[in-house]
Amino acid sequence: MLQPSGTDTATDAASPVSQRTVAREGRTVVLDPSWRAGQKLASAREQLELTLDQVAAFTRVRREFLEALEDMNAKLLPGKAYALAYLRSYVRVLGLEKTDIVEQFQREVALSREDALPQVRDPRSRPRAKRPWLPSLAVGLIAAGLVGWQVFKDRFTTPDVSTQTVATAPAPERPAPLAPISAPIRAQIEIRALEDAHLEVRGPDGTIYLYRTLRAGEAYRPDAGPGWTVHARDGGAFEVIVDGKAVGFLGEPGKPVLGRRVDALQPAADDVPPPPAG
Repeated sequence: MLQPSGTDTATDAASPVSQRTVAREGRTVVLDPSWRAGQKLASAREQLELTLDQVAAFTRVRREFLEALEDMNAKLLPGKAYALAYLRSYVRVLGLEKTDIVEQFQREVALSREDALPQVRDPRSRPRAKRPWLPSLAVGLIAAGLVGWQVFKDRFTTPDVSTQTVATAPAPERPAPLAPISAPIRAQIEIRALEDAHLEVRGPDGTIYLYRTLRAGEAYRPDAGPGWTVHARDGGAFEVIVDGKAVGFLGEPGKPVLGRRVDALQPAADDVPPPPAG
């Protein structure tokens, strides 16, 4: 249980979310057993008249992570250990310690992913005792010896000119030069927020280059190279602009965008609906 220090007493007394007062004010939280874990968290918070900012200030958990818990979007959480710790803190501040929301959340979200960055080597692997390249080296040496012997025999063996017929082969035609191939010009892609919304952009190796809420009108230009991906909670909250021209939403409005390739954000197909006028 979180306990405030002596220097924070005045602050907690004035705060709408003071220590454990949520469960002592006589408020009854009604939760439908058929609801998902994230819906239970959001409903309990609303019934207690708490905002996400208030809960974030009390639990020291970022607002974006609390939103991800309510949305049950494990991809926007930093990892299994942190996600479970944030979830338990959130459940505690709502006065729901005796419920099974933590276990329900893990079942429904399958919160079992490890760190996003791949391991360099499987820790269970062991180096081989034998060198697999030795047989290939031996075969290569044998082939080189056979080729050398054939060249030596052809060079130093005198052919019988009396019975040999010499045929004049036509001169090979010179191939036409290949036309120069121009390298494709990479498009400049910009993702602009139509409202305050969270956006995540990752590089080809899984490195997170952007993980925050963009304000309305704020834009981000990711690298348009292969392997870059973008994630958002609401595809309709962002507008895609290619080479200065708006081509549509980032995804379907009201639905999350998970791992969409940045280099595929092109206006060629009816891939995304057009943004609203004005």
